[in-house]
Amino acid sequence: MRALSRDMISIEEIRALTARQREVLTIVVENKLYKSKETEIGELATELGVAPSQVYRHLIEIEKSDLLKIVVAPSIKATQLYERMRLEPPAPKRQATTEAMSETKRDLLLYLDTNLDATMLELSEELRISDSSVSQHLRVLEILGLVRKTRSRNPTPNRRGVPPYIFNITQHGKVVLQQLRGLTPPEE
Repeated sequence: MRALSRDMISIEEIRALTARQREVLTIVVENKLYKSKETEIGELATELGVAPSQVYRHLIEIEKSDLLKIVVAPSIKATQLYERMRLEPPAPKRQATTEAMSETKRDLLLYLDTNLDATMLELSEELRISDSSVSQHLRVLEILGLVRKTRSRNPTPNRRGVPPYIFNITQHGKVVLQQLRGLTPPEE
């Protein structure tokens, strides 16, 4: 951060800043004038005992008043990290989705392929698996894009509250299921 080359800062400009902003500005100016060094956000955060994001927010407000010019430069640490990332060998090839599927996840996909709009309770009862296990496996399948979760649109007459989630297999899930069965996916 660099203080702008101005002769004087007016009292009104200083009064327009909050106490914390004045504290930040004071540290930056002292570092520049007396220590001849640039100030890093991490140093300011440590010195003030606040989060770096808060320091950055104060600096932006000070910059809006034209009392300070912020120059963002990569830190030495970030530069070293970037160089290390480039020099590392490529990551090993990930296992294909069909090979990584557990037996329970395969059973869930098979059931969802034949039964539309299945609830978690229905899946738990039909596959004889605990609710928490079904929930965990469905969460993984949803993240992989094999299953879609939506709210039930059919209100039940004697039930109050929020409708339950229903689960359906996605098109990608059907392709993976065909690969699991050993079939080639249909050409589109």
